[in-house]
Amino acid sequence: MGIDFTALLDHSLSWDELYRLPELLDARFGFPAAALDVHLDLDGAPRPWRWDRDPLYSNVAEELFEKGHLSLSGPGGFSATVFRTGLELTHPARWRSFVFEPHVRDGLREATRVMATILRSTTIIYAPDSSHPTSGGSDLLFDGGSFGDVLRWFAERIGPPASGPQELAGAEVETSETGYLVERVSG
Repeated sequence: MGIDFTALLDHSLSWDELYRLPELLDARFGFPAAALDVHLDLDGAPRPWRWDRDPLYSNVAEELFEKGHLSLSGPGGFSATVFRTGLELTHPARWRSFVFEPHVRDGLREATRVMATILRSTTIIYAPDSSHPTSGGSDLLFDGGSFGDVLRWFAERIGPPASGPQELAGAEVETSETGYLVERVSG
């Protein structure tokens, strides 16, 4: 089983904006990365963003308030988990492709930056998915932690971020699979 790409983003959306997030994403999140098509089994039909709702809850507000997170499915293989203070964006492209294939990395970063603009994010953390130690960061969000908690956790438990993709690509295999990148963006 491979290691997938994950990005963690903070957000400054109001409750109303969170509830309407699929609409906001459909209006502004095009599928920006044709280079990612090789990692997908696309049927050619554009797919809108939509909540993957838990039927135990009567509405989005109740589910987010009670569970602390909601899941979204989107176009081009993208999916997300929305938390009160952050968002985890995932894609079936492999982490190894993000690290070693510039066209894949560029496509994923472009898509993530578009998401960051919509969310008014200030920070993006690019990391391998939950099969590695870096998953503790998203676990904190699932447990109700803040995005600041996530940044501190990465610094304390994983160490400093890589200075760039080249550092990850030039590292030992173990390091490239446990390393992470932090990108500051203007929210």
